[in-house]
Amino acid sequence: MDIKYYTRARQKGLKAYTQAVQQNRDPYLPVLEEKVPTLNSLDRLPLGIMSIPLERVAGSVSRGRSFAFANNFMPILESNSEFSGKWASLYESVEAEGLRDPVKVLEYLGYYYLIEGNKRVSVMKFLGADYLEADVTRVIPLREDTPASIAYFEYCAFSRATGLYDLFFSRPGSYDRLAGLPGVRAGETWTQEEILSLRKLFRYFYSAYREIMQDRPAMPAGDAFLRWLLAFGYQDVRDASLDEVQKNLRLMQDDFLLRDETMNLVMEHSDRDPAPGLLRSLFHPSHIKAAFLYTNPIEESAWNYWHDLGRLEAQEKLGDRVETVNRIVPSRSEAEAEIEKLISEGFNVIFATSPVMLNSCVEPSLRHPETKLLVSSQLAGYRHVHTYYLRFYEAKFLLGMLAGILSGNGKIGYIADYPIYGSPSMINAFAIGARMVNPEAKIYLNWTSLKDFDIQEPFHDPEIRVVCNRDLTAPTRGSRDSGLYVRSGGEIISMATLIPRWGIFYRHVMEQMLKGVFDAASESSSSSLSYWWGIGSDTLDIAFSSRCHPATVRLIRNFRTQFREQAFTPFEGELRDQSGAVRCMEDQRLTPAEVLCMDYLADCVVGSLPAPEELVPSAQALVLTQGIGSLAQADVGSISWTNPQK
Repeated sequence: MDIKYYTRARQKGLKAYTQAVQQNRDPYLPVLEEKVPTLNSLDRLPLGIMSIPLERVAGSVSRGRSFAFANNFMPILESNSEFSGKWASLYESVEAEGLRDPVKVLEYLGYYYLIEGNKRVSVMKFLGADYLEADVTRVIPLREDTPASIAYFEYCAFSRATGLYDLFFSRPGSYDRLAGLPGVRAGETWTQEEILSLRKLFRYFYSAYREIMQDRPAMPAGDAFLRWLLAFGYQDVRDASLDEVQKNLRLMQDDFLLRDETMNLVMEHSDRDPAPGLLRSLFHPSHIKAAFLYTNPIEESAWNYWHDLGRLEAQEKLGDRVETVNRIVPSRSEAEAEIEKLISEGFNVIFATSPVMLNSCVEPSLRHPETKLLVSSQLAGYRHVHTYYLRFYEAKFLLGMLAGILSGNGKIGYIADYPIYGSPSMINAFAIGARMVNPEAKIYLNWTSLKDFDIQEPFHDPEIRVVCNRDLTAPTRGSRDSGLYVRSGGEIISMATLIPRWGIFYRHVMEQMLKGVFDAASESSSSSLSYWWGIGSDTLDIAFSSRCHPATVRLIRNFRTQFREQAFTPFEGELRDQSGAVRCMEDQRLTPAEVLCMDYLADCVVGSLPAPEELVPSAQALVLTQGIGSLAQADVGSISWTNPQK
């Protein structure tokens, strides 16, 4: 009997064994009975014989012969042992006829532990198989209020509804996010066609993922699958061949590495440019072609109007060193097609000015790394697509102070647009500002994206006279109900509004490209970069009406100065949410990550974060990708930040 394959497998086992010992970890197979002392008291549910992914076969139920294997299931006993002969014989049988008998396993928290079949799993893993047949019994753990427990019971419900046991997500909410992808699910009940389509696509993905990622420290296959679907779009890949799946997956492989999970917030502009390196200092571009993408015409959108004003300002400041254009791209497919067209025309940088375009930029950024793509979004997660936004909550705090001063009775209206990440921080900062000068202030919240929003009468309480409405308006529209205003009878009296100065940011990016240092700044970190500038960078300010009392303006400007000097944040000291839970202690301040990921409302806010089904259809795309608990799934632990001094 030829034991050469056993010898090769043993070499892999000994390598894993040695590494584990050096790192002070258990070098043998994990044992479920030792991991869960109460195992025998837990309820069990037979699931029958099914194909299980080898990636999730984690160990043995009991210690037994587990000492014969390293923790990667490769054998470690001597090559002249009886065990080696049995392993080699099984290898020859499997290679010639395949695996005839299913192994027996217990499934616990989504992973499989062998009752019998250690050698069969060892041989199949050595052969590089993706799946094997198993007789599965589920061990039902006690429910806990932890992310792992919540995610597991969501997996149980999903597998019951679909029969898909190999699609396992480690993060809560992932199955709902999967079902929310356009084209995945048609109704409340999964159809057989939807299930078969999803199973086939995941099997293709899983096979390609194991081959491409191999032994690198990568995220679990299920989590990577959801990330991949978000990037390329389910409807665009559902009928892809295995070769096409492999090709797209290779483009994203760096995004699947665990070290690339972090999003690095760049909090302010720094005058100190990073060193460009010799090659970039010699070959940096002398001319920039920059394209700006908008979801609807400039004259119909204040948001787009101010971005385009920034484009024109940057172009004017940089002169003939830059050439800029703008394009209207209402849908994802149009955005992707326009990006490809612009790249073919030689554009160096593309600014997508709406968060809904984030996913449209991922595939082009992977295919064309020579072109820089930046998306105006508060959330990121892709190493090749940078994001940028403004800390609007700082300006909202100042407007809240003014509202508190203007409101004698403390009743203040606040009209938000979309329940996405960033909205709670703006609402809460406004509320904190109002309460700082008016301890009795209550903020009454409404949303323009609600199906039943009444644009003519957003607040029926006549005592709500001071209102903070949408942030901006295009001067061509001449609307007076934007920013902060006072209702006096039938008249609307404008008092103040925030002013974004996007041109400062756009000029900064293009100047860095012209100096050859933009890439140096981007590549200095393996994480995704997100620019999140505030009042201190001059990209954000407040414009006051002449009706504001000079003393009031002076007081608020003093706080603006503190923002500029980074000496103040609204989120310092005790902060309670609507349930009364303490979100920030008296002697603490929230970190930038905690502010960005804020998903609750302060206790003085009257209103709620609406559910997706309460919103108008036009809000669905944005809320799907950027909404609270959405596909974006903001994670405080995955965000770092830098704050360079000027």
